Amino acid sequence: MKIAPAALTTLALACAHAGVGAAAPAQAASAPALPLSLSGTGPYYVLDIDAQARRLSAAPGLGDLRVRNAVGETMAFAWADPPQPAASAQRVPARLYKIPLPPAETASSTTSDAPPRQAWIVDTRDAGDDLLRLDLGLERDTQGVYTLRIDASDDLQHWRTLQFDAQLVQLQALPQVGAAGALATQAGRERLASAGIDLDDVPARYLRLTTAPRSAIPPLVSATVTRSAHRPAPAPLEWSAPIAASSCEATSCDYALPPNAPVAALQVAPSDIDTVGEVMVLGQLDAGQLPPQRRSLLRGSLHALRLKAQHASPPPGQAWDSAAVASVYWLSQPSGAPDLHSPPLRLDGAPWRALRLETAGPISQLGHAAPTIRVATRRRQLVFVARGAGPFVLARAPAGDPPAAMALAGLMPGRAADAPLPAASAAIATPPVEPVPASAASAVTGPAAAPASRAGWLWAALLAGLAAMGAMAWSLLRKRPSGTRA
Repeated sequence: MKIAPAALTTLALACAHAGVGAAAPAQAASAPALPLSLSGTGPYYVLDIDAQARRLSAAPGLGDLRVRNAVGETMAFAWADPPQPAASAQRVPARLYKIPLPPAETASSTTSDAPPRQAWIVDTRDAGDDLLRLDLGLERDTQGVYTLRIDASDDLQHWRTLQFDAQLVQLQALPQVGAAGALATQAGRERLASAGIDLDDVPARYLRLTTAPRSAIPPLVSATVTRSAHRPAPAPLEWSAPIAASSCEATSCDYALPPNAPVAALQVAPSDIDTVGEVMVLGQLDAGQLPPQRRSLLRGSLHALRLKAQHASPPPGQAWDSAAVASVYWLSQPSGAPDLHSPPLRLDGAPWRALRLETAGPISQLGHAAPTIRVATRRRQLVFVARGAGPFVLARAPAGDPPAAMALAGLMPGRAADAPLPAASAAIATPPVEPVPASAASAVTGPAAAPASRAGWLWAALLAGLAAMGAMAWSLLRKRPSGTRA
């Protein structure tokens, strides 16, 4: 039996067009996106970019994020990052005064079993600058761990609490004993000291230091502050869940970080109580993204550079850069006082891919198991103009798309530089937008339903062609002479 060539051509074209028409909506719907819920009166809305939104992005600077409306149009938007003018930090001596306890603290320290307490005033000599860090000097032969509450004031009358449990540590190191015998203590490691307190860019003229209940009194002899010109307050920190080590070697452990997480702070938690150690923190990123010289308030021994050089080379295209050197600890206290934990390390917000903790000796000095870490990032805010009909989504643009963000002054003409952001807000709703299956494309209404309806017509044409071919075959069989053999 011969089938008409025209019928075969019709069948092939119908199959090809139907396949293309069905794949188009599926491909468009597969783009990752997160639904947004809007609150308040627009047209401007402010969206907090949290960890879920950063995971959506495939670009370190979040340059591929877009806000789209129901028909897929991209909304005009701008990043609302506060301007950070270049400020040179200055480290200057401050005056330290010993004072009586504040009246509210005196009553709580008069019980018979309460240890004595003490307070000090630190005069920074300038109320117009931001205080980055406070370094306190202890008597040389002091050994102990001390807890202080830090309050700030501009007039010695009105105080606000900055930290409830700032900690000072100064301990004498013991000689290490290994398989090869006693090892001499290194000259630069005779003491384990942590006498600096990060103040997180707070503007203040005076600081008040008060020993916490059940803490010994530290023998303070000097105070130094690191300050810079006043800048807008940084965004609040958002902490991750505990992160376990992905791999460990004899003197180091590596930790994989969430994607697009510019690390502003790091908390190291040893696995065992009564553990003290000094670590160097290294960050891994692309070799082409190594930042220029960065400001860091953390200082440490040059011995860490030797550790860095001795470690195995990173994979091609990636590099390790030093981030901080600091002491980490988890210590118990007598008399049932709360345990002491090392404070978070302040970092500079570099987009590390992974972090590495290195120790001078074996990594086991931080506990029987590898320590866990938590990282903190500062939230970014995106301001967009809601145009057209919702629902709106936060979507990831295809790779290679040029940046679409505007300057905030261009997005909001006439707005003063120091004016607050709009009160209307957008938030990421749950669950995320799922790709629409091709079988459900015919249920979409409006402009988005055009590809689905075209695919339906093409499938109808395909079925009609098959029916026509069947009818032609049946007609040929009926017309075949009775004496003809197949």
